[in-house]
Amino acid sequence: MEGVETKNELGSNGNHDETDVKFKQPGSNPDFPSFAILPVDRDSEAYNMNHAKRGKAYIFNHENFNPNLDLKARAGTSKDRDNLYMRLRELDFDVTYFNDLTFNELNTEIVKLANEDHSDHDCVLVALMSHGDDGILYAKDQQYKPEKLWSHFTSDQCPTLAGKPKLFFIQGDRLDAGTTMLPRITETDSPSAVAYKIPTHADFLIAYSTVPGFYSWRNTTNGSWFVQALCYVLSERGRDDDLLSLMTTVSRIVSIGFESNTPQDSNMHQRKQIPCVTSLLTRKIYFKRKTTRRI
Repeated sequence: MEGVETKNELGSNGNHDETDVKFKQPGSNPDFPSFAILPVDRDSEAYNMNHAKRGKAYIFNHENFNPNLDLKARAGTSKDRDNLYMRLRELDFDVTYFNDLTFNELNTEIVKLANEDHSDHDCVLVALMSHGDDGILYAKDQQYKPEKLWSHFTSDQCPTLAGKPKLFFIQGDRLDAGTTMLPRITETDSPSAVAYKIPTHADFLIAYSTVPGFYSWRNTTNGSWFVQALCYVLSERGRDDDLLSLMTTVSRIVSIGFESNTPQDSNMHQRKQIPCVTSLLTRKIYFKRKTTRRI
């Protein structure tokens, strides 16, 4: 029929696609693409979360810093660490936490985690709590770019995580907003039979405690607003809703349910916060209860 274009499926009409800009990963060779056994059918609405194990979760907690950095201790962060540790354990993760690592120590643990065999894992999760500013985070001894946390987990470098969720949660307190507070203290701070390709950066979720350029607040007794809300939602709804729906609830709780209390500093008093979630996920994530025992 004249004037009617037929297609076999969405995105496949027999025409050729072209790139507006060509990107090349350092050390990558487009003539030799990476291959991996993908753990879910191409048209599945949800990720396969029925592997033998949920997966590893690493928590990097930074409270104290070397004197030369001139950074305040992050009071209340141990509360975040312990709370998140328990919530992730309840969701069947194998959780390990680290305190006050130098950048080299942190990077060593990240590389070690990325190089593990994740074949029988559903996903991987990394949480970091530290000081930060626009485009940087702090280890105990130096600053670094946030992408250092996730750059080793792309599917070309970590094929046993190809097609699986890579989850990153970052509580980065923006600098110079911590003060002495009264009395409620807050501070800133199964494989498909048909082969298919996925982008190397697919299946990532990166959740920041705040929008870039704005303060992220932490209560010196109860922990950061973001981690408090995240742990509450994971505890109450973690097995019922998909992860992006959970993060929407976290954002609502943080943005509506919290307000800074610094009456001695009018510029910082009664301030608000909204988390920022970047999703490169291609399916929904559900943390249904494991039928096998967690090791």
